[in-house]
Amino acid sequence: MSYVDQLKKNYPSLIVYESGMERPVDDYYLFRTADGGIIGIGSTDLPKREYDLLSAFLQPVKWNESHLTEKERQWKNFIIDNKEDQVLSLDRPLKIRLILFSISDLPADQDTFREALQASFPYEMPLIWLGAAEGLIIEEFFESDQEAVSLDSLVDVLMSDFYTKLHFYISEELNELESAPLHYNWAYKCFSLSKKYKLGKVVTFEQIVPYMFIDALPQEELETLKQVILKEVASDRDLLRTIKVFLESGSNTSLAAKLLFMHRNSLQYRVDKFIEKTGVDIKQFQQGLIVYLLLLENSL
Repeated sequence: MSYVDQLKKNYPSLIVYESGMERPVDDYYLFRTADGGIIGIGSTDLPKREYDLLSAFLQPVKWNESHLTEKERQWKNFIIDNKEDQVLSLDRPLKIRLILFSISDLPADQDTFREALQASFPYEMPLIWLGAAEGLIIEEFFESDQEAVSLDSLVDVLMSDFYTKLHFYISEELNELESAPLHYNWAYKCFSLSKKYKLGKVVTFEQIVPYMFIDALPQEELETLKQVILKEVASDRDLLRTIKVFLESGSNTSLAAKLLFMHRNSLQYRVDKFIEKTGVDIKQFQQGLIVYLLLLENSL
């Protein structure tokens, strides 16, 4: 009789996890056995003292970790849990790119969602759930001419198919895998900023950089700067949105007017009005940059 069978005599709620198994309605503690399998025991069957005892010879795991492949488990141990020895047994890629995502309504069938994502990747895609609504994809590059996956078109398809909202953050590429834990911490910080400022469905590192400067300022100092620089137009959201688009367009009046569905002369009038009211010539690069950074903090 195996020790799992013996445990089942003491804990009638014990289940042996199998791939694709849905999470039980009741609260379960999960453990990884010596042969790599996973068992679950209902929390009502397992007092804390007995849980501590079992944890001494079985590895406790979270429910979302029970779905991990061996490769995903090794990546998680290395870049999230900082167990440096784990990366050595991986089939090492030439480089990686981290893709963090959040989802508003996780589908009941996680495997179907994973398969839909996997279809866009040329190799098996390690996916690690960080919680009920966040996950990490490790995009691995095994060939020098392998192209990075484009998520811009994929995200709309996924949102439509699964009736949910998705947000992706794509890190810069990393060649030195030994730095992956630090790279992950940095990527997660950028991911958090991209969600905080609601930057869109797919965000890259380059888009995050300006927001780091604004986010580093204490809120009180940021408000003071707004009042000092924006003066009486600080509450004119329509005007500020026009100026933001103008600056994002490289101060190109024709392009900004087209994006705003506005006549070129009307746009020029608003730019001149802003300059007159604030005394800040946003047509000059340095002055325009200061105003643009201040406008990033507002959801215009």
